[in-house]
Amino acid sequence: MKKIFFLLLSATALAQPPNVRTARAGPYEAATVSLPGFLVQAAGVTGPGGRPGVALLLANQKDLKGPKSLWLFDPERHALERLAAGLHEEVNAVAGFDLDGNGAPAPVVSMPGVIFAPAGGRAREVMESQAIDLRSVAGSGPGRPWIPVAHTGVLELLASGPGGTLARKASFPLPVRAERQRWGVRLSSPPVSLLPGDPPLFAAGPEAEGRRRLKTVLQPADGTAAFEAWSLLPAGERMVGDYAYLRLDGAPVLAVASFEKIGVFAKKRFRLFPLNRDRSRKGSPPAFATETDCPLWFPLDATVADVDGDGRQDLVLAHPNGLRGKELLVSAYHGLGNGKFDPNPRRWKLGEAVTDWSYGADWTGDGLPDLLVYVGDHLLLYPGEAKGSRPLAGKALWSFPVPGAPKREQRNDEDAEGPGPERERSLELLELPGGGKIAFAKGAQGDGRTVLTFVERR
Repeated sequence: MKKIFFLLLSATALAQPPNVRTARAGPYEAATVSLPGFLVQAAGVTGPGGRPGVALLLANQKDLKGPKSLWLFDPERHALERLAAGLHEEVNAVAGFDLDGNGAPAPVVSMPGVIFAPAGGRAREVMESQAIDLRSVAGSGPGRPWIPVAHTGVLELLASGPGGTLARKASFPLPVRAERQRWGVRLSSPPVSLLPGDPPLFAAGPEAEGRRRLKTVLQPADGTAAFEAWSLLPAGERMVGDYAYLRLDGAPVLAVASFEKIGVFAKKRFRLFPLNRDRSRKGSPPAFATETDCPLWFPLDATVADVDGDGRQDLVLAHPNGLRGKELLVSAYHGLGNGKFDPNPRRWKLGEAVTDWSYGADWTGDGLPDLLVYVGDHLLLYPGEAKGSRPLAGKALWSFPVPGAPKREQRNDEDAEGPGPERERSLELLELPGGGKIAFAKGAQGDGRTVLTFVERR
């Protein structure tokens, strides 16, 4: 059985060297360790000892400015190792990539225009090119023979080059939009996402064309010609910030939230569009549409997974419920095949205000998607249920405390004028080399340190 790890962040200060505090709940063990800095980004990588670990890019200032350093946490040994210090203050991203061609994705970091790899406690340059940014493509992770980077007009795939460097393997054009500004003309390209699964497929978009049409450009990584897909929202609706490019039974789809009117009691609507080649540009209507109970200012997550174990993918929506978000609601729509779903979902509700959540990964090893939820100062795991009226168990499998967990921000909903800003994640999921997974919940940070509480299934 593959090992699964969880990573939590909080802000209580520990003495150096850090004392590891542990707790157990059945086969799961939690270990808390102090980190010397403020987290910028994390990535699943292979460490110097050949074991899977977490590369941690740290800043020495709470505002994430100033010089950076790169560290590695080894979950198996509960060890923290510094890989590089004195990194340029503009370094802003870390990823895992197999530079040497030995099948082990080592950590690399980047700043605008340059990618570095740790070497002897410092960093060596492995590629320099205008507008490089490891954060520019959503959904990318370890396990691919290339790193995707996107900038205005171009999507590039970077692969191993001579002497442990990076070189361009492929280059694809991206749509470019020109907008007149007072100082001149601004050129930009839509955001780029790598869809889950294989064969690898990139999506550039969605771009709003008028009030109802959404344009997506799909680019296969094998160099096959790109094609356009057009989606048509129902009359009077506009897309709100939530969207995701997914694969439903192998076919690419676009999941979006929409709204018609802004108001305190307005709720998000959900639309699922098939992404087929569309030369007419008229736009395809949604294959599935439903109303939700999600207020405009709260995030809405869409996931496709086999929730009931029948071999077909189901659709799951998760979001805070109520004006002040004091509940978490998960709705699972049974898949009927051919992109259709039963309109009457199985529902699960948690009657507590949630800081963040992650649904879809199988943490228990039974083949069903589970829910990892961050509530107050605890992390809880709710296993999936194939049968019955709910998609998740009514009782958490385990609960671990998060020392120094941040307080959930309160929003004055009566003053809400429209959809809220993009979601800031407190809980993220990473893939580890070898097929494992690691999740980390981000807690408060202070006094120049962060505390990481790892939870491992032994």
